[in-house]
Amino acid sequence: MAWTAIIGQERVKELLRKAIARRSVAHAYLFHGQEGIGKDAIALEFAKALQCERGTDEACDACSSCAKAAKLRHPDIRIIVPLPTGKAEESGDDPIRTLDEDTVDIIREQLDAKAADPYNEITIPKAQFIKINSVRDLKRESSMSPVEGRYKVFVILRADAMNQESANSLLKTLEEPLENAVLLLTTAYRERLLATLQSRCQQLECSPLQESEICAALVERDGAETHVATDAARLADGSYRQARRLIGGDLAEERKEIVRFLRLVVAGKVLPLAAEIERLVSSYDRRQWEEWLLLLQTWLRDAMLLQTDPAHARLAADETLLSFSQRYPTARLQEAVATVDGAIADLRRNVYIPLILTTLSQQLRHLVVSSLRST
Repeated sequence: MAWTAIIGQERVKELLRKAIARRSVAHAYLFHGQEGIGKDAIALEFAKALQCERGTDEACDACSSCAKAAKLRHPDIRIIVPLPTGKAEESGDDPIRTLDEDTVDIIREQLDAKAADPYNEITIPKAQFIKINSVRDLKRESSMSPVEGRYKVFVILRADAMNQESANSLLKTLEEPLENAVLLLTTAYRERLLATLQSRCQQLECSPLQESEICAALVERDGAETHVATDAARLADGSYRQARRLIGGDLAEERKEIVRFLRLVVAGKVLPLAAEIERLVSSYDRRQWEEWLLLLQTWLRDAMLLQTDPAHARLAADETLLSFSQRYPTARLQEAVATVDGAIADLRRNVYIPLILTTLSQQLRHLVVSSLRST
């Protein structure tokens, strides 16, 4: 039934079902793993199952509670996400009411889209951090009895977006007994969370999805043709969200663009590279830039796989990867992949995009070209 809406992640689903069935639900869970593999979807489904009126190990999707939870309108399920700072916002202010009408409308639209498809990413302009006022609201509400459900459930999406003040406040909440309250945190960057905060949660690692799982989901849920779904699943590095982005754009052209960028990077020609960065910056908005960086990261991962296993058949047809692997056999590609992670993090902090690309190009050149010189 309801758990089948989650793609893969069978181990995590089974652990959560057992926790409900045995009435051994922890006070806090941390769902971690790479982007786009269903952490948010699992957390939201778990929240719905916890409140289901039938009281089994999965949501029935038929009762009033399930209907409200599915729309993210349940009075005892609170969704907490990064938000922009309101005009003249002060300590103790409602984190939503200080925002202008247009921003509030965007938040509602994003939550409705998330309710319709939990694999959608919530994107709110200028929302960099989970605000301290959001955590204070959580602390206040967690001390109250549920309105109509069994628990007060707080789903904190992108928990790594908490700043120091918010994280410390949440830690204090977790250090106190939480009667009838359950906190569900999701993050793709567990290392950015306080170690003490992590230790207070039951940690559940969500795995990259299998290519077959992604391919099937693209065909069944997104209406993709099988050959398109197969290619996107291979390039998505275990991420359903990335695979959806790939089928929604001109994948072949974007990969050519990435190869062109990398060629200029390793060539070290400053003016042509600067011109290419200027052209790229004018071609994409900030949301599309994250997709572009993820595709660059996928290309580098494929190159790394070919580097470690030259006979890898599934990549052999890509002449650009073969050529790159042969020319730069000692390139430090694992570090290069991590460097792109840093660029994505800078993008989310609203760092100036030309600066991100310039810094990234310098780092990638060092990891690829300097390794060749040192041999």
